[in-house]
Amino acid sequence: MERMELDAKRRPSMSKGERKKLRSEDMVPAVIYGRGDDSLPLTVDGRTLRQVLTTGGSNVLLDLKVKARGKKTLQETVMFRDIQRDILVQDRILHVDFIRISMTDKIEVSVHLNFVGEPVGTEEGGVLSMVTREVYVKCLPGDIPEQFDIDISELNIGDSITAESLILADDIELITPPETTLAQVLAPMAEEELEPAVEEELEEDEEAAPEEEGEEAPAAEETEEAKE
Repeated sequence: MERMELDAKRRPSMSKGERKKLRSEDMVPAVIYGRGDDSLPLTVDGRTLRQVLTTGGSNVLLDLKVKARGKKTLQETVMFRDIQRDILVQDRILHVDFIRISMTDKIEVSVHLNFVGEPVGTEEGGVLSMVTREVYVKCLPGDIPEQFDIDISELNIGDSITAESLILADDIELITPPETTLAQVLAPMAEEELEPAVEEELEEDEEAAPEEEGEEAPAAEETEEAKE
């Protein structure tokens, strides 16, 4: 697992307007917490933060250097806990939570799944369904895999791959339930299965029409009798 450095600055509590102004300068509000220590409100440079995420991903180990005016620079070993992104503005990060970690304590993390190959079942008309894109494991921070490569080229129609098929190192524990389906090849819906269903619906409509008309006729006769 890659390890990177990131600079941050301590900040005071801010109002909504102050945080908005901070973001307009491409600075991202953040907080660091965990391991029984006090939480610290921070700011990090938005451009540098995006570079870290692009290079190391969300599971990257960070040596976070926290600077405070008139105080000694504090260094913390952290990981990303939560990243809030703007749903309207691409690549804009609104807030980041960092969590303190120990390199000797195991943690639970999500690991990306990289599906490799083209299933043989799709050549016969099957449809590939990637049910999930990540699994959860527990391991030491230094042992976190960057991703799991999963070969799906041998999947036929009706075949699937579950989490228990992942090959893990001895010191990595699978947290995702082993029976969880990761990917599968579904059978296509044949045209001949659709046509009878459509014809059956048409026949039912045709049979229902005279009955409805027949039910209306007596009502009309009753009305005439009532008038007489």
